[in-house]
Amino acid sequence: MSREAPEILLARHEAFLNLEPVNRPLLGFWQGGYYPAEQFPAGTARWRDGQPLQPDDVSFTPFAADYEKLYQLHQQADDDFFYVGSAYWGIPWMEAILGCPLVAAGTNCCAEACLAGPAGVPGVAVESNPWFQALVRFTRELTAFSAGRFPVCSTLLRGPGDCANAMLGGVPFVMGFHDEPERMADLLNHCARTRLAVIQALHAMIPPWHGTHAAGGYPSKMWCRRTVAYNQEDCAALLSPALFTQFLLPVARDMCRAAEVNFVHLHSSCLYPVDILLANRYYDVLEINIDHQGGSSPDLPELLPTLKKIQAGQRPLLLWGELTPQAWGCLRTELSPVGLSLQPIVRRAEDMPALLEVLQ
Repeated sequence: MSREAPEILLARHEAFLNLEPVNRPLLGFWQGGYYPAEQFPAGTARWRDGQPLQPDDVSFTPFAADYEKLYQLHQQADDDFFYVGSAYWGIPWMEAILGCPLVAAGTNCCAEACLAGPAGVPGVAVESNPWFQALVRFTRELTAFSAGRFPVCSTLLRGPGDCANAMLGGVPFVMGFHDEPERMADLLNHCARTRLAVIQALHAMIPPWHGTHAAGGYPSKMWCRRTVAYNQEDCAALLSPALFTQFLLPVARDMCRAAEVNFVHLHSSCLYPVDILLANRYYDVLEINIDHQGGSSPDLPELLPTLKKIQAGQRPLLLWGELTPQAWGCLRTELSPVGLSLQPIVRRAEDMPALLEVLQ
């Protein structure tokens, strides 16, 4: 954590959100590995691949040592942040609450389909839902464990489209928009209402930290005086821009009732939503995972025009990923520091000085 006083740090975060003139980007290191199980090896050690998971299989105590290690790692980072804790984000909590069976699988946990089609979706009584109750218990115990040392926030809760995709499976999800569009809209609205209820319940029980609010845990973090929420729709990669605009954008508008500041997570391998989101100011901040090069993600020079477009559109931009110091230096040089937060993945504490040298 930075050696600067929290009031100075908070002013820097507010400057990021308000697009105020600054001399460098807002910096935050992501430590402990890329995937959930890499960050929480002790908590996930008792699960075997392919094991079905029940709510009683997920509790805070086995994860306590992992949280303490992550907190201590972040204490070594001289950046603009601090550790932000959330209930173990390798669990697909929303999908489980909506009825998907869960299975432990390698570096993450998977949700299996639970619907044969978009019709006849069962209702969800959130407060009595066993998976929601497990999430509440985990969050409360994590909050007690933090003892005010670090903020706690709502965990990763995938968007309505991602949840509908998990509930139906990929092919039925995509075909549903063509074969049963009205029922797909109903399913998305059902997922959105349930997700909103979960987020609002978590926000009501999580205390502010030094009078402020944070979001984080994966894949990046934010801090401000207002309530803040993380959003994502990775299923956009399966849809056309027209389907995204027709079905997911109206749901995004409703999702933004969850908090005063909303940021949305995108992948560098699927950036067509940028133009749609710039034209519709539902989300306050755009966050982009710079995916591993050599896969489906464009190389950094190809990404720069889109990143500059976001900045030209007067929207704060948060970048997260595992890049070389040279690549981060390129981003630092090519992009304006105004409304920019750079949050590199750092696997070893000894790698931080080289990154700080090119980012500050």
